[in-house]
Parts: sequence; structure tokens; C-alpha cells
Amino acid sequence: MRALKALPIAAALVLATLTAQAADRPQIPDKFTAPAPSKKEHRANTVMEPITSEARTRFVQSLMAGNPLSVRDMVNLMTYKVEANAGLSYDDVVSSMKQRANKLNFKFVGSNAIYKDVTATTGQPSPKVEIFNFCDAAVARELLDYSLEFAVFLPCRIAAVEDADKRIWLMMLDWDVAWLDTSPNPDRIPDSLRKNAARLRQGLIDIIRAGSSGDL
Repeated sequence: MRALKALPIAAALVLATLTAQAADRPQIPDKFTAPAPSKKEHRANTVMEPITSEARTRFVQSLMAGNPLSVRDMVNLMTYKVEANAGLSYDDVVSSMKQRANKLNFKFVGSNAIYKDVTATTGQPSPKVEIFNFCDAAVARELLDYSLEFAVFLPCRIAAVEDADKRIWLMMLDWDVAWLDTSPNPDRIPDSLRKNAARLRQGLIDIIRAGSSGDL
């Protein structure tokens, strides 16, 4: 009987010991987040300090160590592209793009017909590859005020390419400000710039879609 009476006391002691041990253990968080740096103030229209080639190489190699994608996969991941409708000629596609750009107040600032240079240099015919440059000056200036390094992305480019099957594709580098939403870095782009950058991207998408469908 004494042993039976002692059981609740022993159980309580064991429970108290286990509770104390659990309290001493480090708690496992629901998710792990990268440490966020402090917010850095900067003057508009200034250039950041250059990053050395060695530091850039080490950073990218660290990222690539856990990346299963090939170079083609990664470039494809960063590309927005639409195939032109069957029956449209290359000139039809280009004309539709330019007209839609004009309608959206995107200034056409030039093109580079790479395939013509290839043919002239090699003497061999080349599938069509041409880069068309468009610009929204106000948004470009706002981007540059935030970071002069944005100059490497300007003006905005849309490529018209002909593949091995004679199909025409329109494509661009796709940078979406929504990708930044999960970043722990407090140095976020201003709301007005975010809005204008999203509008700029959507305008380029509209130009591509107009070209791919032949809309005027």
C-alpha cells in the first residue's frame, strides 16, 4: 500500500524533472531567417564602392555550390518570353512592338541587328537576332537616383529572335520587384519607385504581347 501511495509522488517528481530539462533545451524556431543588416542611408545619384573580382567570385561560387541548375536553366529562369503567332512575319512583329511602345509613351531609342553583323563578318547566313531598346526617361532617372548601378540594365531591351525551326520569339530580362518582398534587408526601394518599376515591367510585357500577336 505504501508503494502505491508513493507512485503519484514519484510521477510528479519525474514530470517536474522532464519539464525542467525541456526548459533548459534550446527551442527550435518554426523557420530560420538570415540576419538582417542595419539600414544604410545613401545620397541620390551616387556610385557604390566597387566589389573586387575575388569577392564577387567567392560569393557567386558559394551560391552555385547548392544550385542544381545549369547555365541554360538559370538564364531561362530570368527570361520572360512569348512566341509570336504563326503566320506573322518578322517585320509584322517588330512593327507591332514599336506601335505599342509609342502608345504606352515608351520611347524607342534604337536597335542592334546582331544577325546582320554575324552575316557580314562570317559570310554565312544567320537566324535573325535583333535587340530593341526602349526607355521611359522619368523612371530611368528615378532608378539611377536610387542606384547608379542600374545603368547596366538601361535602356530596357527586348530581343526578337528566330529559332532553329524558324519560329519568332520575343524575350526580355525579367526582373520583378515582387521578388524583393522576402528579403530581410531593410534597405527597401521607395514605394514610388517600386510602383514605377512594376509599371515599367508591365509596359514591356504589353509591348512583347502586342508584337507576338500582331496587334496594332
